Amino acid sequence: MQFTTLLAAVATLAVGSNAAVMRRDGARLAQFRVFGAEGCSARNYGFYTVDQSDAGTCKQFISPTSVTSLNLEQLKLPAAQGCTVYIYTDSNCAEGKHATSVNVCNNPEAPGQTWNSWEISCE
Repeated sequence: MQFTTLLAAVATLAVGSNAAVMRRDGARLAQFRVFGAEGCSARNYGFYTVDQSDAGTCKQFISPTSVTSLNLEQLKLPAAQGCTVYIYTDSNCAEGKHATSVNVCNNPEAPGQTWNSWEISCE
């Protein structure tokens, strides 16, 4: 009985720890931090890492987070040479396109707007 319990516990731990691992796909290109208030200081929701596999693909911010400001913290050179992180006010990377710069806070232009998607483009 104790052996079965021990075996179940080990199996659960192995499956759970394997699910938590996120492998990097290509070079790390950038890192940006998102906030739930204007000014890039209040309501810090954490950071996103951007890998080579993300290039050219529209990504949505994770709901129910309402991203009101964003700070591009790093562009990892030389891997990110020629790359720009763009943020958008819609969820399909089509409206409100805005290019980010390192260590510049990005607030939407219109009151009440939020950032809803992002992409990295590399030439």
